[in-house]
Amino acid sequence: MVETAVLGPIETDRLSLRPQAPEDGATFHQLWRERDHRVPPHRRLDADGRPTSDDIAADIVAAEPYRSGPRLLTVVLKLSGNVIGYCGLNAHGNGSVAEPELAYELVGEAHGH
Repeated sequence: MVETAVLGPIETDRLSLRPQAPEDGATFHQLWRERDHRVPPHRRLDADGRPTSDDIAADIVAAEPYRSGPRLLTVVLKLSGNVIGYCGLNAHGNGSVAEPELAYELVGEAHGH
């Protein structure tokens, strides 16, 4: 088994990157709503609007005990405290623990800053 460090909180002058929390569900749901039609269907909202903010929050809680390798961090604007997305390393999908992928997604209003 490959041992990897878990990506922890990171601070810049403008941003704070921290572990995901259930209260991030609303912003992450917004990201799902804003996704381009070219994103695979399993990564977009379904006809019933799922996953909901509550579904996403529950997934964050359920996954926490199993986080041991690369992870995604919530991106927060330090000045306002607003959550604007996530970024980090992803060992799922096409990535692996030994060779994770870089992933990020920001709400539309944060683009270009």
